[in-house]
Amino acid sequence: MTEVNRQTFYKKLVVTGLAFTLVGAGTLGLHSLNFTGEPTVASAAAETYTATANLNIRSGPSTSNAIIATVKQGTQLTVIGQAASGWLKVSYQGKTGYVSSEYVKKSASSTTKTYVTTANLNIRSGPSTSSAIVVTVKQGAQLTSTEQAANGWLKVSYQGKTGYVSTQYVKESTGSSEPAPAASVYVATANLNVRTTASTAGAVMATLKAGTQVDVTAKAANGWLKITYQGKVGYVSGQYVRALAGMKVVSNPESIQVVVNKQNKLPENYVSKDLVYTTIPFTFKEQTEKKKMRSEAAAAIAQLFAGAKKQGVTLLGVSAYRSHATQSALFSSYVQRDGYDKAATYSALPGTSEHETGLGIDVTKGDGTCAAQDCFGGTKEATWLDAHAAEYGFIIRYPKGKDAVTGYKYEPWHLRYVGKPVAQAIKSKGITLEEYYGIK
Repeated sequence: MTEVNRQTFYKKLVVTGLAFTLVGAGTLGLHSLNFTGEPTVASAAAETYTATANLNIRSGPSTSNAIIATVKQGTQLTVIGQAASGWLKVSYQGKTGYVSSEYVKKSASSTTKTYVTTANLNIRSGPSTSSAIVVTVKQGAQLTSTEQAANGWLKVSYQGKTGYVSTQYVKESTGSSEPAPAASVYVATANLNVRTTASTAGAVMATLKAGTQVDVTAKAANGWLKITYQGKVGYVSGQYVRALAGMKVVSNPESIQVVVNKQNKLPENYVSKDLVYTTIPFTFKEQTEKKKMRSEAAAAIAQLFAGAKKQGVTLLGVSAYRSHATQSALFSSYVQRDGYDKAATYSALPGTSEHETGLGIDVTKGDGTCAAQDCFGGTKEATWLDAHAAEYGFIIRYPKGKDAVTGYKYEPWHLRYVGKPVAQAIKSKGITLEEYYGIK
C-alpha cells in the first residue's frame, strides 16, 4: 500500500471510531513525533495544536519511523516547525518529534482562566496520579490556568506553585471573586495589615498579630483575600495567612469534657461563665487570671493538692486559665522569636489552647523548679500525678508516646479536668481524651 493510500485508509478508520485500535498497534504506523530532529524543517513561531484522534509520536516525518510515544485525542502539542509531506515538528513534555498535520488542529488562542475546585484536590508534579503531590487544596480553592485540558488534566498555578490537576474536580470560574475554600478558618503567620483594597496601596485598617484567626469570605485578585474582621470588610495578602485544614468550632464549649486541640477550637473570644480563683499555692504571689479555673475544676485541684501533700508530695501551680487575648499575645511572641512553623509545634494557636477552657493547669514541684520543663518528667511529683490524678478527675492531657494523637509532645505537668468517671476510664485504658471520644 502506498503512503497516500495508507493515509486515506487511516482517515476512514478514524472516522469509524477505530483510531484507538490503530494507536495500540505500532506495526500499523499511525502518525508520529520525532525526538532526534534530523530532517530539514522550516522553522515557525511556536503554536499550540490539539490532537483530533489518538496519535502516535514518531522519530521522523514518516510512518516508517519508530513510535516514541502515543497521545490521546485532545492532547495539546506545541508545533515548532513544518516538515515535508504534511508533517509537523512538535514539542511534547520536553521532547521533540513529528506528527501528521491531518490529525491535529490549531488550538484557540490561550488565555488565563480561573478554575474553582469542586472537591479537596491534589495538585501533582505531572499530569498523572502517579506523579508526586505538590500541594493539596481545599474544595473552593481558586486555580489559574493558561493551558487547555490534555488527557483530562490542566496545568495550573496556585499560590506561586505550578502543577497539574484532574479536570474532573474543577470548574471554570464565572466571576472575579469566588467563595473561600470550605475550610474558611485562616490564621495569620506573621503580624499582618488589613487593608481597604487588595493592594499594598490600600489604607491600613488594622494590624493583626501573628496567630490571629480571620474569616475569609472570598479570594480577590493577585493573591489577596477578602476578609471580615470586627464587623468590617478588608483585604489581606495570602502570603501571610494559612488555612487551618479541618479546623472546626466546638459546639459544647461549656462541657467539662470538651475536646480542644489543633482541629477543634473554641468560639472566638470564648470566656467561661464560672471562672473562680483557685485556693492552691502558685509559683508567684500576684492575683492574676493564671490562678483561675472553672469552679468545679478549682475545687478538684484543691483536693488533689491536699491529697498529694498527705502522701508527702508538695505541688505548686504554674499557670491555669489564660484569656484569648493572653494566648494571642503569647503565641505571637513565639512566632516573632521562632517563626510560625516552629512556634506551632509547642504552643497552641489562640482558641485552641486548653488553658482558655479554664479546665487545664500546669503544675510543678514544691520548690518551683522544672516549671513546664522536661526535667519535671521522672520526678516523684510527676510519678505521683501519673498514678493518682485520675482519682481527682484529672488526666495527664499530653501523655508520653501520644504525640501523633494529641499534636503535642509529652507534658507531665499539664493536667486537664474531665471529671472522675472519664478520667479513671482514660487512665485504665492508657489512652488520650481524643481516643476516648473517638475524635481527632
